[in-house]
Amino acid sequence: MSDPPRRPILKLKFPPAVAPAPPAAPAAAPEPPPGERWRCKPCSGIVVITGEEAPDSDIRCPACNARLGLAGEFQRPDGKVRARRLPR
Repeated sequence: MSDPPRRPILKLKFPPAVAPAPPAAPAAAPEPPPGERWRCKPCSGIVVITGEEAPDSDIRCPACNARLGLAGEFQRPDGKVRARRLPR
């Protein structure tokens, strides 16, 4: 009955009685770049079209590198692109 335990019994140590520092104020979110925002259909990444792109240049998703279409197709309402326009 009075055998010592096989392993030492662990004891909890309480943290020091110092008050934690208040959390830092959250930083302001960076301003999104100007232009239209689109959502990539393959990966749901955000793509910004500024309108300064050449009409025959490829637009690619920065997250997954998928080809979404030509820059000129984003300007036309009937253009076939692999992205959805986001509301402002």
